[in-house]
Amino acid sequence: ESTKSRNMIGNKISVGLLVFAFCVVGARLCLSFQPIPTPLPALGTGRSQCSGGIVVATTLHSSSDSVTMKSSLKISLDPEAIQLKDDLIALASATRRGFSASRTDREKSKSIINDLAKYNPSDQPAAAYYDVASDDINENRSTLAGKWTLIYTDAPDITSLEAGGPFSTAKLGRIGQECNPPSIKNVIEWQRPDWASSLPFSGGKSSRILQKVCCEGSATKDNPRAVDLKIVGLELSGMNGDDDNDVGDRNGLNSFLKGPAALLESNPVKLQGPLTAPFGKFEILYLDDEMRITKTYQGYYAVNIRDETWF
Repeated sequence: ESTKSRNMIGNKISVGLLVFAFCVVGARLCLSFQPIPTPLPALGTGRSQCSGGIVVATTLHSSSDSVTMKSSLKISLDPEAIQLKDDLIALASATRRGFSASRTDREKSKSIINDLAKYNPSDQPAAAYYDVASDDINENRSTLAGKWTLIYTDAPDITSLEAGGPFSTAKLGRIGQECNPPSIKNVIEWQRPDWASSLPFSGGKSSRILQKVCCEGSATKDNPRAVDLKIVGLELSGMNGDDDNDVGDRNGLNSFLKGPAALLESNPVKLQGPLTAPFGKFEILYLDDEMRITKTYQGYYAVNIRDETWF
């Protein structure tokens, strides 16, 4: 009886905390990916200046603030494109994903991006999100589908996510996007802050919470570089890591005692209603199998690398 009573209490506490966590974290998540209502201008289709054609998969290694790329390309890109990509990756690492970039750094990144866009090997980078299947799509071309990790941005709604300072309630981890047509999920990883390591109920060193804004994307052959977004829901999930091998009561009081990540691991939140709402658009400036560069219609840039490892 005492065990059953303890589990009931734990479950009630879990539900209460989940509601609170969702209200606070979910609101912050929405602010992190604000919709972009600016009208879509006409885009040219462009032609690739890349001498090598399609790029094959590469091995990528990334952390929250830096990235190194080790390429193994079967077909080489234009040497100038390779150098521009290396320069962009170096700048991304030096500026901590753009979070500490100066005005000069941002201007330099913009110049590199504009030059690299001239070598874009994908003439239909948004093809994975076409509303209607097209018969003339080259199946060997690079695809937007997959998981992408952010290595650089100048978007203030993202670079402001570290504004909480050293005593923030959570430490910002990696930022990414999961593209599984027609789904597009914007993902933010939150980790336990360093100052909370000695506090009870704060979770383990490797515990983390993933926040996701869930959208649907669509594109057309008339604008083969543009993707329209509609928001469809929100998700919160946790991973307690391997700090504690005691599985115990995953749905009751023990889950609460192991911290918010364990709580959300046992009780993930997924909200999705019958209605959708416009959530902006983005233009794909560059796409190969290892790198993607997009621009919002507020004029902000995001550079991502393909990375299937962390979410």
